[in-house]
Amino acid sequence: MFRNFFKTAVRNLSKNKFFTVLNVIGLALGMSLSLLYIALLFFLNTFDNFHPHKERIYRVTSQVYDKQENPRYASSPAGLADKLNHFSGVEKVVRIHSSLYGDAVYGEKKIHVEGYFADPDFFEMFNFPFVKGNKATAITNPNSIVISENEAKKIFGDKQPMGEMLAIEGYGNFLVTGVFKNLPENTHFGCEAIASYSTLKSYEKAGSADTEEGWKSFRGSFVYFRLREDAKLVNVERYLDQIAKDRYQKQDTKASFKVQPLNKIVPGPELYDQIGPNWGYLGLFLIGLMTLIVLIPACSNYINLSISQALERMREIGVRKVMGGRKKQIIFQFIVESTTIVLVALVLSMLLSEIIRKNLLSQMVETSPIDLTPTVPTFIGFLLFALLIGTVTGLVPALYFSKIPALNALKGKELKTSGRSIFRKIVLTTQFIISLGFIMAVIIITRQYQYSVNYDLGFDQKNLLDVNLQNIDPQRFKNEFSKISSVQKISMSSHILGTGSTAKRFVRTADQLDSIEVSSMAVDDNFISNMKLDLLSGKNFSNNQQENSRMIIVNEEFVNRFNLKDPFTALDKSILLTDSSAYRIAGVLKNFHFSGLKEVIQPFFFEYNPDKYNYANLKLVTGDVVGSIEAMEKLWKKTGGEGKLTARLFSDEIKETYAFYKMIMRFWSFLGLLAITVACLGLLGTVSFTIKKRVKEISIRKVMGATSENLVLLLSKDFIKLMVIASVITVPAVYFLMDYVLTNTQHYSVPIGFVEIIASLFIMMFFVLTTILSQTLKAANANPADNLRSE
Repeated sequence: MFRNFFKTAVRNLSKNKFFTVLNVIGLALGMSLSLLYIALLFFLNTFDNFHPHKERIYRVTSQVYDKQENPRYASSPAGLADKLNHFSGVEKVVRIHSSLYGDAVYGEKKIHVEGYFADPDFFEMFNFPFVKGNKATAITNPNSIVISENEAKKIFGDKQPMGEMLAIEGYGNFLVTGVFKNLPENTHFGCEAIASYSTLKSYEKAGSADTEEGWKSFRGSFVYFRLREDAKLVNVERYLDQIAKDRYQKQDTKASFKVQPLNKIVPGPELYDQIGPNWGYLGLFLIGLMTLIVLIPACSNYINLSISQALERMREIGVRKVMGGRKKQIIFQFIVESTTIVLVALVLSMLLSEIIRKNLLSQMVETSPIDLTPTVPTFIGFLLFALLIGTVTGLVPALYFSKIPALNALKGKELKTSGRSIFRKIVLTTQFIISLGFIMAVIIITRQYQYSVNYDLGFDQKNLLDVNLQNIDPQRFKNEFSKISSVQKISMSSHILGTGSTAKRFVRTADQLDSIEVSSMAVDDNFISNMKLDLLSGKNFSNNQQENSRMIIVNEEFVNRFNLKDPFTALDKSILLTDSSAYRIAGVLKNFHFSGLKEVIQPFFFEYNPDKYNYANLKLVTGDVVGSIEAMEKLWKKTGGEGKLTARLFSDEIKETYAFYKMIMRFWSFLGLLAITVACLGLLGTVSFTIKKRVKEISIRKVMGATSENLVLLLSKDFIKLMVIASVITVPAVYFLMDYVLTNTQHYSVPIGFVEIIASLFIMMFFVLTTILSQTLKAANANPADNLRSE
């Protein structure tokens, strides 16, 4: 029986080649993103599935009740570990602190490192194999550290790392006691180095773990434990409840502790202070919603076109019913047809999803690396998904046709329902809304990007080249590179101005008790003039290093925040840092956007500290950047540079700061292109079939004197009305939504005006009218005699 159904389905589909091709392409486009989403779900399902006894490993999370946001943290106070160590149902406890970050110095190399402090049992609880060293004892002693293979290659090159000493800024010297394999992509841990937790105990924040203040510290500290095989988790939960009750009973801020299974971390609930990749349920839901935005219209197109072909299927349905065909057989016939189309579309959609995966996702995804390569389970998931889509899309027209009485079907009379017309209009209007919404969003984001990269940040960006010093002596670099004819002036800085990269310091005036967080950068005496910053009062740094070491140059906002009246009054005022070092204000600069446009300008100061210089800022006198870099590369090795010269135009670095807008543009443009294509395919099929049904009416009207223009307007007006309705709904909704998003994303954002709205409407009308006119003009210009010959 199934064989006969399949043959009939193939005949019907081949008979209506035009609509079959439209449906296959539309469904393939709609399913392409869905296949990637399925692959993502399968990939996330493998997270941390390689650890021994993974089903008995848990993380303790904290629910804080602060009478405001009541946040839930993935972290928890370090003191919990000591409590759990004394509980009989717990086999192992591991503390992790995420504060290991900074520059690791080895010889003349300085490499940025990010990692964790962890207890010795870390490598016993979690399966991260060692390449060198003994994982049982590697991080037992204070100031011992293990690093990944990649990090070992960066720091030591081909040299043996075991037994070498690393100096990490802020923590002192570490002995390399092991090298572990690079962490796999499917783990929620993301680190390059792991140091012994005993090192951290010598610092105040770790030493006060069991004090009242220590139990109020939730950020950065993580506690994992492995349950004994014969123990019950509910007993641990009760024990944690009792600890929270005892600790926070007399405090204003209350907290409770929950246990989170290892396999529920990724994907998992949205928590504050996560480590590693953060794949929350909300994020997955939003990604799934985006795939449905394209998939549902594609399925709706198939349903709409299938029902629209009712007259051509009436007699077939009538004959089946007269010959004894049952309702369920008719339903099954249409499901077989829809499933056949979907399976053909599946092959095409797999090719499309592979193109997207290789060429688009690598540019758009800013999160941790993800592996969406299809595996046998994902292929099975694709097939089941296609069968589900085929069943759902075939069920609606099947139910429609199965309700038609046999006599009416033989006469070619379709079932009269107002719902079908309403369904078609809703489908087309919804597709117009989605398409116009994406077009508007992309245009607005494009304008925001252009606005951001061209914004006057308050300093010069032209012909500036930033070179990463990579531990080269700044003075030696300046002496050698000043000899290049295209280099006009060289300055030094610790960070790149205008990119959001600054240091944070807590400072106060002599008559203040509370410190205020202030951004800062270390620069030399050439930097302010090189950047053409406007000095309102005071003086710049001089060539007297001893004098410079106790001077700072602040911005206007610094003067305002510390109530120093005006730029002239602020001069020579004493400023104290948290380490009790004192500085005086030597100059005040006009406000400039040192951290970019995301936030309003905050207090800021420049200090003079050659030990912190990471970049050389070269002012070029020529536009020949390529030639300048070639000359620099020749000097690089002679100056003592290791590795490759890293030099970038300042304007390019500013553009990269706002690259996330380009990522959004690419992603939304792609979604919009899919949505518009699916909408146009559905519109093309609907217009084509509508004209096919009205071909004799059109011919009679033309014989009676109707012009081609009249006929085009007659055939197009209903679709244009739907477009107008969609525009009335979409424009205000997207306007207010994007205005809210831009305002909350970036303080200095572009205002949305009529240009964006008119351009979006023009683009949408172009696609819609082109699709409609491609069919209506053909029908209006046809010879009426060809269609009325048989009447």
